[in-house]
Amino acid sequence: MSDGLTAADELYSHQLVAPRAVPLHEHPAWAERCYHLLFAGDDLILNAGRAVYAHDGRRTAFAAAVAGEALHALRAREAFGPGDDPDRPDVGPVRIEVVAPLERVRLVLDDPDGPLAFDLVYEARFAPVATERNLIELKGEVVTDYMNFFQSGSYSGTVVVEGHEIAVRDRAGFRDRGWGLRKHEGSPRRGLVVFIGAELPGSSLYALLYETASGRRVFTNGWLMDEGGVTDRVVDAEHDLDFDGVLLRGGRATLDFASGARREVAIDVRNRLFLSAVGYTADPAGKEPGRGRHDLSDPAAVDRLVGQTDNGCRFTVDGVAGHGYVETGLGIHARYRPD
Repeated sequence: MSDGLTAADELYSHQLVAPRAVPLHEHPAWAERCYHLLFAGDDLILNAGRAVYAHDGRRTAFAAAVAGEALHALRAREAFGPGDDPDRPDVGPVRIEVVAPLERVRLVLDDPDGPLAFDLVYEARFAPVATERNLIELKGEVVTDYMNFFQSGSYSGTVVVEGHEIAVRDRAGFRDRGWGLRKHEGSPRRGLVVFIGAELPGSSLYALLYETASGRRVFTNGWLMDEGGVTDRVVDAEHDLDFDGVLLRGGRATLDFASGARREVAIDVRNRLFLSAVGYTADPAGKEPGRGRHDLSDPAAVDRLVGQTDNGCRFTVDGVAGHGYVETGLGIHARYRPD
């Protein structure tokens, strides 16, 4: 293709004064991503995702599940070149296909030689909500320029772990679709990242918080939503989290809303999915394609995995019970990890 032009440049949908293939930041870390997360219960948490790094010439996908004391993870990668279809849904044995935009997604892991497989359909519960643009500069260099949309949905289908089939029926869960530049993956070396995703009967409560090593808040986004859309927005938050080292055990958060309402969120961690196992790590070896089985009853194995973590949780929000996740990434932090 000439000067970055592709067949997509025939479409009337340009948003930059440049070919469609040219991003805001021409950097290998520029990516389009999707991420699905399902806390199916105390005995099962599962994730899957797909990404295209057009300017690094690669397509990637992953899938993982924690069932009992074992974490099973798979990472896949294929080459991506000019003119290739970025919307092709499969990478290796992982297939994440948008069946109906913003409404329905099918997720398949067809890996006959592996211990993990699934065939799930995600159906939107509520409309998606867009985060604010997250722009971070360090010493004059842009290290993050990224946005997401989050969406609550319900998952149905089957999951097979080491020959044991688990049926999933209308289980409320989460998905994340993001794009932009992120030069650093995994848990922050300094500061705190917290995402609360509480699925409640008839509603969802999400909050995304970033803090510096001093504990100063630099990013606060959050929403209460139901079938009518966003009903209120988080404007401030306080938290009292219980960490064992960098592992979240539980805690509380108090969320203040634009309406003046305040909601108390009690967090009870039931299981953990370590994102380093699917490539969210600074270690290049941890990004290579392959399968892994990790024994979470072994403290040494857990120590090798610690980093950005999806904690499957039960919630109580102002007395209403729900379930979902608290994603945590904890680096040096004045309150929770001062050393």
